[in-house]
Amino acid sequence: MVLASRLGAEFRSLKLLHRCFDNDCYPFDCCSHIIESLPNAIVQYVLSYMNNAQDVALCNCISKRWKDSLPYLRSLYFPRNSFDNLTGSDTPDDIVLKMISLIERLETLVVYSPFSSAGLASWLAVTGPSLRYLKLRMDNLAEQEVCNDCPSKLDCLTAAKSLESLKLWGVLMTCSPEWDVFLNLKNLEIVGARLEDPALSTVLRACPNLTKLVLLGCEGIVVSIELPHLEQCKLDFDGLGNCSFSMKCPKIEVIEVQGCSWIRVQKTKHLRNLSIANNAGNKYLCISDDLK
Repeated sequence: MVLASRLGAEFRSLKLLHRCFDNDCYPFDCCSHIIESLPNAIVQYVLSYMNNAQDVALCNCISKRWKDSLPYLRSLYFPRNSFDNLTGSDTPDDIVLKMISLIERLETLVVYSPFSSAGLASWLAVTGPSLRYLKLRMDNLAEQEVCNDCPSKLDCLTAAKSLESLKLWGVLMTCSPEWDVFLNLKNLEIVGARLEDPALSTVLRACPNLTKLVLLGCEGIVVSIELPHLEQCKLDFDGLGNCSFSMKCPKIEVIEVQGCSWIRVQKTKHLRNLSIANNAGNKYLCISDDLK
């Protein structure tokens, strides 16, 4: 672990990504006597604690033995600036695909660097069945997305059917995505989104077993949530504070709402924490026995 940390600290440049994954060169062969003395189980244990793409690329260069151990990785993380200084003919989408294709069962994927919908589709085609935790910086708020453009970045997510947690940043959700049902998804977090109620309703219907829902810094007018297993809900809307929100979630325990004027919540015996704020206008709360 000390060796891997030292190498990661000294060579934090993803210029190595293209070279390391296209060539059988191992610039750290001077350390081979140390590396080769480690049992396979130790090498795999060390790699199980790595997720930064820079460190993974370096391990690919250390020796053939370490390269052959990369399939045991379970998590991969691409920082925002991963490809700022990239050289070579491969695109960032291609390099991410090469890296995840080496991993037998990737469970966690975090991508904050820019990517295309085609790139995302290719990644999830490889790793979708095993993926449990996915975090993506979508960065498509400024796009003038057309509903018949296919597939969108949101559409591509349907390939990751085993997800348990999904976190998205910068999402354009004005058109309903073509999603199948995510039966295992318990946690959905969206930060910075432009929402339309039909699109959000489609998303929530595809996640019937959610227990936690977070929408932060979102733009929308009407939000309706009906989730039978939801326990925690945190909503924060930008704008004039004229949004309306209704909820029918019998197991809800925690509700935090910011930026809504009209709030209607089905009566529940489980609610233990209620927080409502609206700095831009009045607030109206209705707790009813029935919501239809």
